[in-house]
Amino acid sequence: MAGRGAGPRRPATRGLAASLVLLGVAACHEAPSACFITGVSVADAPDQPGLEARGLDRDDLRRAASEALGRTAGFRLPPAEPSGKMPRCQVTVSLLDARPLVQGGGASQVEALVGLSVTVGEEGEGAREVARYAETVRAGEGSRETLQRAIEGAASRAAAALALGFAESAKPDSAVVRDLDSADTRLRDLAVRVLADRKNSAAVPALLQRLSDPDTEVVERAVGALAQIRDPRAVGPLIALTQRREGPFVTQLVLIIGDIGGPEAIAYLDTLASGHPDPSVRKAAREALSNLRRRSGAGGSAGRR
Repeated sequence: MAGRGAGPRRPATRGLAASLVLLGVAACHEAPSACFITGVSVADAPDQPGLEARGLDRDDLRRAASEALGRTAGFRLPPAEPSGKMPRCQVTVSLLDARPLVQGGGASQVEALVGLSVTVGEEGEGAREVARYAETVRAGEGSRETLQRAIEGAASRAAAALALGFAESAKPDSAVVRDLDSADTRLRDLAVRVLADRKNSAAVPALLQRLSDPDTEVVERAVGALAQIRDPRAVGPLIALTQRREGPFVTQLVLIIGDIGGPEAIAYLDTLASGHPDPSVRKAAREALSNLRRRSGAGGSAGRR
């Protein structure tokens, strides 16, 4: 699964890598390109009112998820039969949020946020996608009906994203690297997640190009992928990225640079530790240097472990 570490790491660095890589689909190296859904269950979302408070029940949510999956290429549900060696999958659906919206022109809408989680086979490998969708309240329509349609739209988006993620995870590395140049932001994003999971250093040059991606989320995921792979070639470009960003993100970049290590990282961190105007960045640089030197003193390399 995406987010597996290569070894012990500081919580601050691991947390950033996880947050940048695991948003949305959790890509699996051996994920199928399609699966047979054996069951759909409903999970209660924490800190959210129950379905009943919105005029719905669990069957409404289960039905919306099942119908969305049934319409999506890559999923098959009973009474259809699985084809070939299609793996069996279990799906969990949850309503994470639902709220009324008021547009500038006065037309009211209802927005739903739905999560779909797919568990593949007996090993429990799988993926999760969250999607939101808003529907306008029609004349004479109650909020329950509008919410139901919003849930159906969100479930369809989540199912489509899951199918796309499974298809991406089933591709060979060379094809995933090519997708990093796709005009589709969603596909670039998925490609970064898959490459982060696989930790193939051959993908580093292509991931470095994503540090200049026009979509900031893709940039942040690329940073997370490079943090997972921990190849010294990433140090220079990550240093350059710190000069284009500010705030807490720079502090986290400093920790990642230190975690990768190497002479270039040491020189950069030493400069930051003594002269950066932001005290939080100076503190992060000192912490990163301390850990780097401790690893070196223990007989390990200050570069990639």
